[in-house]
Amino acid sequence: MLDGFKTERVATGGTEIFVRSAGKGDPVLLIHGFPQTGDCWHKIAPALAEKFTVIVPDLRGYGASGKPAPSSDHSAHSKREMARDLVEVMAALGYERFAVVGHDRGARVGFRLCMDHPDRATRFCSLDVIPTLNMWEKLDLAGAVGGFHWSYLAQPAPVPETMIGNDPDFFYSYLMRKWAAPDFTFQKDAMASYLKAMRDPAVIEGTCEDYRAGATIDVAHDRADRQEGRTLSCPLLFMFGAVRGFGGPGGPADPLDTWREWSSSTVEGGPAPCGHFLPEEAPEIVLDQLLPFLLKAD
Repeated sequence: MLDGFKTERVATGGTEIFVRSAGKGDPVLLIHGFPQTGDCWHKIAPALAEKFTVIVPDLRGYGASGKPAPSSDHSAHSKREMARDLVEVMAALGYERFAVVGHDRGARVGFRLCMDHPDRATRFCSLDVIPTLNMWEKLDLAGAVGGFHWSYLAQPAPVPETMIGNDPDFFYSYLMRKWAAPDFTFQKDAMASYLKAMRDPAVIEGTCEDYRAGATIDVAHDRADRQEGRTLSCPLLFMFGAVRGFGGPGGPADPLDTWREWSSSTVEGGPAPCGHFLPEEAPEIVLDQLLPFLLKAD
């Protein structure tokens, strides 16, 4: 999906991360979400690589990266550990400071990276995600039904793993069609790539653990940050899908206000006329806002 990108595997303290990279210039880290891999950036990464060095990992538990064993407190799949992986990957590649762009779960990892490692992140772009704690706090009837996967995937093992494993293509295809705008069709080879990766029982387990962490330890980390008054220190760009996106519907009138509560720097952005999958549904709109954001002087 990312032709011309260099591929390599980078060992971290807890696993091994599959990474693709290309381009020259300031480094930009692109972090995918659920139920996808780094292939989700196939319409964004090549354009960014014309001006930046672009690094595209698969998160631990996903795609071609390592699949750590679950831990009893789900910390092995917490956003803190996922963020630590990526900081170590970037350091191994020679980048101490870099911009962070995340979609879906990748934006949750990006948020934790920027909170835990403020000296590493120069800028942060979240696509269709507000912080995990806020998502749980704003959950209402419509959110519980529309976002049923949050509680379903967080059920104890092996309940969701067993049920999903009986027909993973049906489950993941259903979710992706449900979250995308009604008139959008995923590129055929992209969808094939996602489904191939998600058929792996170790990936099914890893992604369920991701959501179990999201219902437990990740919330605890966010709550501790809030109680101690920690905020993001880097500029932030937030874009969300106006059609079936998760960033706005069911939440505050202006979800940018949620991010302003978590930031001591500038916050900009707004809605895009698409569903949840902004990197694929609205790549031109994302690039129109992302490029000038990344090119701004600190």
